[in-house]
Amino acid sequence: MRWVFVLLCLWGAAAAAQPRYVDVAAAAGIEFAHRNGAKGQKQLPETMGSGVAFFDYDDDGWLDLYWVNVAAPAALYRNEGNGRFAERTQAAGVGNSGCGMGAVAADYDNDGDADLYITCYGANILYRNRGDGRFADATAPAGVGDEGFGTGAAFGDWDLDGDLDLYVANYLNFRADPDRACFREDSVRVYCAPWTYAPEADAFYRNDDGRFAEVGAEVGFAGGRARELGAAFGDWDLDGDLDLFAAGDGTPNLLYQNEGDHFAEVGLIAGVSHNRQGQSEAGMGVAAGDYDNDGAFDFFVTNFYLETNTLYHNEGEGFFRDRTTDAKLGKPSLAYLSWGTAFFDWDLDGDEDLFVANGHIDDNVALFAETTYAQPNQLFRNDGAAGFAEVSAAAGLGAVQSSRGVALGDCDNDGDGDIAVAHINARPSLLRNDMDGERNYLAVRTVGVESNRDGVGARIRVRTGPRVQVREVRRGGSYLSSHDPRVFFGLGASAQADEVEIRWPSGKVQRLSRVLAGQVLTAKEPQ
Repeated sequence: MRWVFVLLCLWGAAAAAQPRYVDVAAAAGIEFAHRNGAKGQKQLPETMGSGVAFFDYDDDGWLDLYWVNVAAPAALYRNEGNGRFAERTQAAGVGNSGCGMGAVAADYDNDGDADLYITCYGANILYRNRGDGRFADATAPAGVGDEGFGTGAAFGDWDLDGDLDLYVANYLNFRADPDRACFREDSVRVYCAPWTYAPEADAFYRNDDGRFAEVGAEVGFAGGRARELGAAFGDWDLDGDLDLFAAGDGTPNLLYQNEGDHFAEVGLIAGVSHNRQGQSEAGMGVAAGDYDNDGAFDFFVTNFYLETNTLYHNEGEGFFRDRTTDAKLGKPSLAYLSWGTAFFDWDLDGDEDLFVANGHIDDNVALFAETTYAQPNQLFRNDGAAGFAEVSAAAGLGAVQSSRGVALGDCDNDGDGDIAVAHINARPSLLRNDMDGERNYLAVRTVGVESNRDGVGARIRVRTGPRVQVREVRRGGSYLSSHDPRVFFGLGASAQADEVEIRWPSGKVQRLSRVLAGQVLTAKEPQ
C-alpha cells in the first residue's frame, strides 16, 4: 500500500502546484455593472457587449481598469496596489463612452502616459491623458471621431515614423434599418443575422504629430469588404513593418500586408480568409501569438455557436494553415459562442496557453437551440507539442455568464496572468491567477526613443537554455479590449533568461545577457 500513499502524495503536490483562478472583482471594490439598454426590440448593438482595458493611467506601476458601457456611464478604477481598486471615473473625466463598444490604450502623442480610445455605435472618443490623473476629450482636435459602428481598434506605427497610427474596425450599417425585426420559423424573435446588413467601411488614421488624417482608401483599405470585429497589428511576415489582421463576421477574414507605402489584402492567398472547409465564419475576437515557439506569429479567431473557433498556424513564407483540429481546439468550441480571447502563458512553463470567453447573443436561445445564453469560459493548456487540453474546471472557471470583452494583465504584480472579463448586463469578473510561486517569469516594458514611445511593434526574443520564446509589443486585439502593455515570458524553473533580444521598430537591435527572473525589465531603446 506504500506505493498508493506515494502516488497520493505526488498527486496532492501536483494539485497544489496547479494555478487556479479566483474572481476577486467584488472583494477588490469593483462595483461597475454593464447595462445594454435592451427594451425587447432586439437591436443588434445591445447584444454585442462591451470591452475592458488594462492600462496604467497614472504611471505608478500598477495596472488600472477601464470598463466600457452602452446605456450607462463607463468606469475607471485605480489600482491601489493592495488588492483594492478605487473608482476614479468622474475625477478623471472619462465617464462618457457613448454607446460604447471597445477600448484600446496607447501613448498616441509620445508624451509618456497612456491615452484611451473608445469605439462606439456612433462617434468614437479619444481621451488624452493630461498626466495629472485627468483626461481631456481630444476627439475633435485629433480628428478621430469616426461615426460608424465601431468595434475593434488597434494602434501601430505602420509607416515607421515614430508615432502610433490607428485602425478602427467598423461592423455593419445598422442605421440603414434599426427597427428591422427578425423571427425564426417558429415565430420566436431573435437578433437579426449580421448578413442582413451591409458591411461598413473601416477607418485608418495616419498620425501626423498628434493630429490624425483618415487615409484608409489612399493606403489600400477598401470599404465594404467585411463586417469586422477583432483586429490586431503584427509583423506576420517578419520583414520589419506592421501588417494587420481583422476578423470578419460572416465575411472573409482580412490580412493586410504592409508594402511600405500601402497595404495589400492577401487573406485568401495567405490562407486565413476562410477555415479549412473554405467557409467564412463569424469572426469575433482575435488572438495573436507564437503558441509553438517556432518564431512566427499565429492567429486564433473566435466564432459562433456550432462553428469551431479557428487556429491559423503560420507556416512561413507568408502562408498559414488551419490547424484547429490538429491542436485539439475544434470539438471543445462547438457548443459555445465565443468572443474575447488571448494567448498567454498561464502556468509560466514557457509556452502560450489560450483563454476564450463565451456567451450567446439571444437571451431566449434555450427556446430554439440546445444551448444556453450564459456559458462557461474556457482555458486551454498548451501541452508543449502544438496541442491544447481544456483545463477550465481544474482552473476554477466554473461560473457561467454571457461574456464578451477580455483583457489579460498582471494586476497584482506577481508575474502571472490575471484576466478581466466583461459580461452583458452584469457585473464583470476579475480573475486573479493564484500560483504557488514555483515557476519564474520575466516581464519586459519597452520605452521607445527613436521608435514610438510605447515600443509598439518591437519584437522580443527571450532565450533560456534551449528554449526560445518570441513575443511582440501590441496595442489592441482580443474582442473590444486592451491587454497589459508589458510583455510576459514564463521561465519555468530558470532563475534567469540567458539572453533578451529586442528588435525595435527603428531597426535597432538591443541584447541583454543573464537577465534575472522575477522582475519587470524596463528596456529603453538605445540611442
